[in-house]
Amino acid sequence: MQRDRSFYLTAILLILFALSTWLDVNGVWVELPLIVNQAPEGWALPSYLTLAIAFSNIGPLFIMLLKVCFRERLNERIFIYIEIFVGIISCALIAEYWKTTHFFAGRQRSVILLILVFLLGTLDTTSTVTYADYMKRYDSKLLNALYLGESLTSLLPSVLATVQGVGGEPICRENTTYPEYSSPRFSVQVYFWIFVGIILLSFLAFLILEFSNVSKPHRIALLHDTTQLPTTYELSIQLEPKSVSVIVSSSMTKKGYYTLLFIGFSSSIVLFGILPSIGTYAVLPYSQRAYYISSIILPISNPLSVLIGLFMRSILKFTSIFILFVFAVLASLYVIIVAFLSPCPPLHDTTGGAILVIGCYFLAYLIFYYVRLVIGNRIRQEYQRNSGLFWLGAASQMGSLVGAIPMYILVNISNLFKSRYPCQSYCIN
Repeated sequence: MQRDRSFYLTAILLILFALSTWLDVNGVWVELPLIVNQAPEGWALPSYLTLAIAFSNIGPLFIMLLKVCFRERLNERIFIYIEIFVGIISCALIAEYWKTTHFFAGRQRSVILLILVFLLGTLDTTSTVTYADYMKRYDSKLLNALYLGESLTSLLPSVLATVQGVGGEPICRENTTYPEYSSPRFSVQVYFWIFVGIILLSFLAFLILEFSNVSKPHRIALLHDTTQLPTTYELSIQLEPKSVSVIVSSSMTKKGYYTLLFIGFSSSIVLFGILPSIGTYAVLPYSQRAYYISSIILPISNPLSVLIGLFMRSILKFTSIFILFVFAVLASLYVIIVAFLSPCPPLHDTTGGAILVIGCYFLAYLIFYYVRLVIGNRIRQEYQRNSGLFWLGAASQMGSLVGAIPMYILVNISNLFKSRYPCQSYCIN
């Protein structure tokens, strides 16, 4: 009973710890309906943010280089301390300076916001690699706790924005094309200061994991041995009152591992590179309220995918993973086509059209997140090398970079996607 209680306490601490991964960047996305009203970039701001976050993958690239040089001697915990500290400072700066603009490249731009989002993106993309690598120190059954905490980083901002009163249908006065919006219950400044408090809570959970005995029964000390057998590897699992060595079977070949890395890489191209860049173009043609509803519903997909893994299956066969991946790509393809046809896509300004595009958007997100979860669990439990999760995180971040750069070019340079603004007439013919 004592060990069961410590397991659940450790899981809760890991959930809280994972809140510092993507909370701040996801918070920026959810707060966009308020931010864009004062940003000179308008609704093109999401593509700028996507590019800033894509270039922030310099962080994971640096960690990957260090991993190649130092291999298992690289201590990921050092970087976790840095990520959390700088994240707290950057989030506090966004709270104070998010609407400050500067004249740059011929026009007013949200320079400080973009720089801070780039900095937060560097920390968050790096956390995808370092936090996953940190889980090699714990029982594999606790990996879903990290995924659940990471999924809450998209749900919590959505809930907070709902309480705040973000978005909704604009008020259009006669003889004017300038929309008016109702005032939120609390400001963008307060919104981001709340995030500072949550990240501080995450840091406290990390300290408890590191320096208390709560998680000790479920820690794993990896025995690094260059003469490993191809089908087994040895783990030293710390149990009360002393450590014992256990031989864990491994059935994943290098070909299978690289296949899962490729699927994870490809999923991230769409999930983190393409879909975030075109959300406004795909949903706004169906009304401002549809976009507001999508900003509330879509973040639910991530924690829902974790719950599916917890209560149904968290490990699937390669064939099942590939089939799910194809379904997610097809759902994403519809969203991309709708965004391309903006401001007058099929079924525009209709409830049915809004339900269809938001449904495809949600389904794509849900399946992609679930695919990421089952891939992570298979690698954690079957791949024999300790760096398996590290390179999965690295592949995910490289995928987001590969997806975001061409989308920035298509949106901001080629102007392939057309915005739809409130209080203006479209699709009259």
